[in-house]
Amino acid sequence: MLLATSRRLAFARALRSRRFTLLWSGQTVSALGDGAFFTALAWQVLTLTGSGTAMGLALVAETTPIVLFMLIGGVVADRLPRRLTLLWSDGGRAVVTLVVAWLGVAHLLLFWHILVLAFLFGLAEAFFRPAYQSIPPELVPADDLPSANALTSLSRNVSTLIGPALGAALVGLSSASLAFAFDGLTFIVSAVCLVMMGRIDKRPGPSRAPAVTPVRTDAAGVEAILAASALEDAPAPGVATAEIAVPAPARSASGVRGVLADIREGVGYITGSTWLWLTIALASLGNVGMAPLQVALPKLVHDTYHQGVWLLGATLSSTAVGSIGAALVMGQIGRMRRRGVLTYLGWLMTSVAEMVFGLPIAQRLAPGLPLAAGVAVGAGMGFFEIVWITTLQEIVPADKLGRVSSVDWMGSLLFQPIGLAIVGALTDAIGPAWVFIAGGALNLALTLIGLSSREIRALD
Repeated sequence: MLLATSRRLAFARALRSRRFTLLWSGQTVSALGDGAFFTALAWQVLTLTGSGTAMGLALVAETTPIVLFMLIGGVVADRLPRRLTLLWSDGGRAVVTLVVAWLGVAHLLLFWHILVLAFLFGLAEAFFRPAYQSIPPELVPADDLPSANALTSLSRNVSTLIGPALGAALVGLSSASLAFAFDGLTFIVSAVCLVMMGRIDKRPGPSRAPAVTPVRTDAAGVEAILAASALEDAPAPGVATAEIAVPAPARSASGVRGVLADIREGVGYITGSTWLWLTIALASLGNVGMAPLQVALPKLVHDTYHQGVWLLGATLSSTAVGSIGAALVMGQIGRMRRRGVLTYLGWLMTSVAEMVFGLPIAQRLAPGLPLAAGVAVGAGMGFFEIVWITTLQEIVPADKLGRVSSVDWMGSLLFQPIGLAIVGALTDAIGPAWVFIAGGALNLALTLIGLSSREIRALD
């Protein structure tokens, strides 16, 4: 059925690959379990402690290992078979989640068990995310990468819509332990799909670009470019950092020194490509500007719009609807042109829509305008994400993609705790409406900084 659908819809064309279909199917089921899990986790923490601070500690316990181990996860994704990395991550989380479910059923579950569970989840995520983001080029041709990334975005956003309600239903029918057990079983389903994929012998398919070393095209890099000019491959047209085919460096030694050398090589590749380091840096700061959607939205709905919790839930769902719409549209597109500009246009849409939440007109037209703004925010974020990830997969050499992805993920989380704290304080000090306007204005300024870069505008 999936194969027949892929033949009719360009959006689903990545499903022509049996291995990608297995990967995507398993992760879709797993994402649904995660949506149910986090609803149950919040309720379980509340039941055990009755404390909002305790929930904060659980979130810190999950985020900390992601930040600490993400770079190592990138090295592992480039050194070891990515399918096996995903398999160990899913298998480990299945065991941990099922153990916690058993503790709950046996009435032995304590809060410190939850903290350990959250820490191990974060640790698994640190290895899972770089491997998952860098494996699609091994499974589908380059022309099908937009479809693969759109399908991934679709399954994640659908799980955001359905998962929390499913988790609440499972808790209502029995207890949080039932939702934990359900999530554990979804990890087993995902692991089985990974086993069925079989061994992946080749890295990228023939449509992938050869391994390249970025050389800066500013004055400092002129000598290097001239020295390489005798090589057969010329710099890729339209890309700001000239990419010249040169012999790849030898694989780093094993042990701690080898891991550190691999990390330096990955970071060095990023710092040598302006479009990479500038976008990662700007997006990291942009997460501070997006924090109002997590922190200030409840107060905005209650104090400014004078609406009930239904509008809060509807607004959050509207962002998921926007992201799903972006995934459906982007999945129909083949290889994209002017990707640097396209990436930032998505960010521009999100920035303007975020500001709309705080405008007086939004208060007068609530709930219609806030819901429309939520759809626009989700569509802009989904558009940005799909174009950005596809660009990484097509341009970054396969042997560095895991490490680049790990830095990308770590950058997205780096300032998140600071942003949440700052926005929380500002919400009480100046009001939620002004916080949304300030957050949108910050993201708008960051977008314009990115578009002012010649290297980003030239990225094709």
